[in-house]
Amino acid sequence: MELIKSILVKSAFCLISLLLFPFSLFAKKTKPNVLFILIDDLGWIDLSYAGSSFYETPNIDRLRSQGMMFTNAYSACPVSSPSRASILTGKNPAHLQFTGHITAIGRHRYPAHGRIIPPKDKMYVGLEEVMISEALKEIGYKTISIGKWHVGNVEKYFPENQGFDINIAGYEHGSPSTYWAPYSNPDLDWNPKIKNLSDGVPGEYLTDRLTDEAIGFIRDNRDKPFFMYLSHYAVHTPLEAPTGLVRKYEKKMLTDKSQKSAVYAAMIEVVDKNIGRLLGELDALGLTDDTIIFFCSDNGGTTEATINTPLREGKGFLYEGGIRIPLVVKWPGKIAGNTTCDEMVITDDFYPTIINMVKNGSKSPEDIDGISMLPLLKGKKSLKRDMLCWYYPHYSPQAQMPGYAIRKGDFKMIEHYDPVKVELFNLKDDPAEMRNLAESNPGKVKEMKKMFDIWLKKMNPVMHTLNPDYEGK
Repeated sequence: MELIKSILVKSAFCLISLLLFPFSLFAKKTKPNVLFILIDDLGWIDLSYAGSSFYETPNIDRLRSQGMMFTNAYSACPVSSPSRASILTGKNPAHLQFTGHITAIGRHRYPAHGRIIPPKDKMYVGLEEVMISEALKEIGYKTISIGKWHVGNVEKYFPENQGFDINIAGYEHGSPSTYWAPYSNPDLDWNPKIKNLSDGVPGEYLTDRLTDEAIGFIRDNRDKPFFMYLSHYAVHTPLEAPTGLVRKYEKKMLTDKSQKSAVYAAMIEVVDKNIGRLLGELDALGLTDDTIIFFCSDNGGTTEATINTPLREGKGFLYEGGIRIPLVVKWPGKIAGNTTCDEMVITDDFYPTIINMVKNGSKSPEDIDGISMLPLLKGKKSLKRDMLCWYYPHYSPQAQMPGYAIRKGDFKMIEHYDPVKVELFNLKDDPAEMRNLAESNPGKVKEMKKMFDIWLKKMNPVMHTLNPDYEGK
């Protein structure tokens, strides 16, 4: 009798377990994973889906075909650190009082004889700011930062103190060699003892290794929602790539004159192949339909490595080549594949968008500057946004042209502080920003200056000042 009773109890337990199993599995899938892929210095045109005949990016093209591509996406700054800060906090760099890039080279921020004295603002994101990692961790996400950090280069401001459970390869403020080997430039302060990468060997390609780490994390955390901030050092300088791939593009340059660097093209192909590895791993683990993917760059492509035509100039400039970026968002079952959005968006917007996506359309966090892109992802045509603004009172290494910019509709105005100049462009008619309309349209200049001044006062940044010792004109 006891034996029969025991068998019946065990059978009932097994039956209940089987009945509950689908529900327990469903509970694990209520929150989508979020994979944020950030490429360093990738230009708006540096992808085959964007029309490049030279660069080869079949895996990123696949991602684009499965999601929404934005044609008017912008970084919040023409250089890296501030735009990364905006991604992580949803706040504009001016609001964060972090408008210039982190550097150990003082002349990049404070040249000796400029017309203006750039602000001595922050070179970190303060701990009082609630990063996207902290917001997601609070609702049950496992969080990891892999790769370049660049929003605080002292331990107090490292990823593990900003809501990330794990930090891999994010302790430095420059860009190391893309091959695993001691890097001799002291200005970049590369630390070979980076967490979990101290076992690197000469000849190991850093992009490959970061992807290995990403895949390992996904395998270990497949049964829980995760947020991965995968911030590649590529395709930033120094330009280094596998010899075989470089030769491939050197040969291609004999017939395709649209680009300038075979090494840079090879670096892009390595990034693309590694994104393919990630997408393949998500497929193999059955996580593709449960994973939101953002793919973008932190600023425009550097003219040292790429030709940004039809956009003007590149990284470090307030022209379109410096601030317009590639952006693709994939959300299986929610965003129609191979769709395009022409509405202007900015890196400030990513934070509230992700929060809305994972919290079923809940309100955006308060005290941020970004606007959720969720309506656009669902097919609406407009965010009803009046303008975008950039305050960049710094002498970038590339441009040496501090100033500000404002875009309202098709019009964009740049006021340069040094040398003093005002430029007004109609981007619809002149995306290359070649025809300055400032003199012929003073009313529009006055209007946009006023709008910018109101915005700047609201942001309350650390301001630049005039240099009393300036000896120029």
